[in-house]
Amino acid sequence: MGIASLEIGKRALLSQRFGLDVTSNNIANANTPGYSRREATFAEALPTSIQGTLVGSGVLNEKLRTFREEFFDKEVRNTLSRQASYEADQKTITRVESILAEPSEQGLNELSNKFLNSFDELALKPESEALRENVIGIGQTLVDRINLTARQLSDARNDTLSSLKDQVGVANKLITQIAELNKAVSGSISLATNDSQTMIDSRELKLEELTKLGNVNVTQNLNGTVNVFMNGMNVVTGQETTKIDVVEQVNPITAERTVRIGRLDKDGNILNFISPENGKLSSLMKSFNITLDDKDSTGNFSVASDLNTFVKTLAGKVNGFMTSGYGLDDKSGNPPNRSFFEPAVGTLDANNIKISSEILNKPRNIAISDKPNEPGNANIATKIARISDDSQFIGNSTPSDFYSGMVGRVGTLSQESAHGLNTIKLVSQQLTNQRDSIIGVNLDEEAVNLVKFQQAFQASSRVINTTNEILTTIVNLGR
Repeated sequence: MGIASLEIGKRALLSQRFGLDVTSNNIANANTPGYSRREATFAEALPTSIQGTLVGSGVLNEKLRTFREEFFDKEVRNTLSRQASYEADQKTITRVESILAEPSEQGLNELSNKFLNSFDELALKPESEALRENVIGIGQTLVDRINLTARQLSDARNDTLSSLKDQVGVANKLITQIAELNKAVSGSISLATNDSQTMIDSRELKLEELTKLGNVNVTQNLNGTVNVFMNGMNVVTGQETTKIDVVEQVNPITAERTVRIGRLDKDGNILNFISPENGKLSSLMKSFNITLDDKDSTGNFSVASDLNTFVKTLAGKVNGFMTSGYGLDDKSGNPPNRSFFEPAVGTLDANNIKISSEILNKPRNIAISDKPNEPGNANIATKIARISDDSQFIGNSTPSDFYSGMVGRVGTLSQESAHGLNTIKLVSQQLTNQRDSIIGVNLDEEAVNLVKFQQAFQASSRVINTTNEILTTIVNLGR
């Protein structure tokens, strides 16, 4: 009986020490990001038969319980993915707003109005070379601003592509780390230790980082590992991974550049494509393929494409009138077919527009007369000036209305992203707080547990001491 009591005492000491270890670890990690509190659970050991009587044989460590719940983890991941989308959208739109710099005196809306109004002034005194030079000067300022805006939008698009490639690299690294943690978890899930749960917590942090890049779905396996899917395509299956990469495609007819994210096999061949609905990758692809694409063909709002439409239409209407006019030195014959902007042949856009070499530094060549050898004729200038009032300039809009509408849509996108970000932050914080109330460490509870296990440990020590004294007495009786 004494030996049984010693075994019971030993098991009790080991169990209460285990409880102390778990409690101490909880307290130590109270402020550790991603940590889920643990609880030591115990079970009564199978009784032993002594002289036909079943006698209890103490306590055993049953398992290490964790309070992590997949439901809350899933909801937190979903909100983090949407939050990352809004943050990336807002970053892009903020940059676009700074490029457009509207409203301002140096904005394209104001400069295009000044340019058209300069023809109204020239129409009052068409033979004035000073007024003609003024038209060229304002035109050059407008062209420079158009070129700068287009170049900055192009730079923003290139930066977006570079950022997309970087984020895909980060995603591949996270995918590999999740698979490695899967391997570690599968090898220790059956052990009643902190190790497996520590790796599960680390894996959840990696999953949350991955979902910020592209929303993921996670399924649990019986061996403790997880499978990870992006847009329904598996990127982690247990300990196996599938890499992803940025695939750039060019339309052979329009030269439009678009990017997609492809899943690759072990040889680097494309298996299929992933289209994340949320996350940084989704936002960056949308910015590259639509918002900043000057050749966008999706029909969605593209600030770069709308800028090109505005510039092409303005240049086309000005050139259309001017090519039928005459300059001061054109005395007879057919119109010299001079355009104000070039390239007159091929594709004119915001990137390559410039003032015609036949006009630049040659103010007398500005063709604003609809008849030769009539220096006081300004009919063409009047028509060009009236472009500002053309309600059919693009659709049912004047030039100012169309450009203001474009800037307004940028502002609307900025407001939507800011509002969406604020809302999803609140939702994310609420979900995080709810999850933390379940898996987080409560120091008051842990302090109580610490005292409980300490007292149980001391009592178990007294069991061993008492049993030892009894055995000593029994031994001494035989002497």
